[in-house]
Amino acid sequence: MTPSLLPVSSKMPNIQINTKELDLSGVQQRLRTGVDFFYAETALRIFTFVWLYWAWAKFEVLLQRPAVLFTPEGLISECLIPALPGKEVFLGVIAIAAAMNGVKFIWRSSLLAQVVLALCLLWINLIIWSYGYLPNVNHLFLLAHLFLVFACFNKSSLFSGKQEVSTGINWFYLGLLFTYSLAGTWKVAALAYKLLTSSTDVHWLKPEAALYNALVNFRDNDLPLTFAPLFTDYAWVWQLGFVGVTYLQATSIWAAWRPTLRPWVGAFLICFHLLNQFAFLVSFVVACLVLLCLFFPYSLFLNKVIKAQHVQTSWGGSRREASYKRQYPSGEQDGYVGFEAYRQRLLDKNYYLFGILYLPGIRTVVEAWWWLQSKIVHQVNRTS
Repeated sequence: MTPSLLPVSSKMPNIQINTKELDLSGVQQRLRTGVDFFYAETALRIFTFVWLYWAWAKFEVLLQRPAVLFTPEGLISECLIPALPGKEVFLGVIAIAAAMNGVKFIWRSSLLAQVVLALCLLWINLIIWSYGYLPNVNHLFLLAHLFLVFACFNKSSLFSGKQEVSTGINWFYLGLLFTYSLAGTWKVAALAYKLLTSSTDVHWLKPEAALYNALVNFRDNDLPLTFAPLFTDYAWVWQLGFVGVTYLQATSIWAAWRPTLRPWVGAFLICFHLLNQFAFLVSFVVACLVLLCLFFPYSLFLNKVIKAQHVQTSWGGSRREASYKRQYPSGEQDGYVGFEAYRQRLLDKNYYLFGILYLPGIRTVVEAWWWLQSKIVHQVNRTS
């Protein structure tokens, strides 16, 4: 008898499960998705207050610069903010944003408050970005608040386990991760074009690309790139790193519909940003904190207040012949074979560890290895 954890607790809102509407194998994932999103949004809103304070401090620094340096980037900036606003106006927008962020703590389903907050944050960022170029800061933070417009759920909805709520949360993460997948795929397209056309320009497999990518940040910080020689002096380190990062970026969108994979993808992306931060001085502090807020596996620490539903399980065979079955108290069953049997057994043992097996390509590699093993064993048996 193996306990399968379902996030139902007296310390949380009562959760009513209708097994006619929810398939038994998806109940745990949908409930945990709601729990994780509830705390993820809460963490993001706490961080938003900190960010607003930072934005005000940043504006105080900008006021010390000559007004002629204020150059709005893009048509939207030119229309909305043709000139640097006064301190009172900026502080007023900060106050409105803080008030709307506070309202969302009380009325989580308030669409109007989220729209006003997203517009205020956009206006503030347009000012910060209006000094010559668009830096690699605040984009993910702003996108998170923009996509929250389409994911306004109250507390009871998030703990209901309903399919439409889980789907809405998945679409929120799809919007965020699409930007990373786009960043990964365009690298592949650009590299393929230059290789196929035999271009003499620097492409992504050349270590010089690392320095060109960080040129603006190197100029701004005016500091030596202490760790960069590891990538520029040893081409194979840069090339392996490029392949790994491109794979993780391009496939990250897969985690939008795989909640158990999200913490892993979030951790990989944070490591990627930290590598850029320390090796090439590309500032991703805000992005790392936003990823930490939104992709942290909060329900992992709720096991002590989560009641367990006892499910009888059975295991048989190995590799491609492996089988795994569950027997629920209601009498209903589900079963899996092959690689999926291993994946579902790991799900019952560790919900989040199971997510790593959903990385694209892992199943293909494992099944190819099993096939190769069977061929080797068959050949050995024939010759013995």
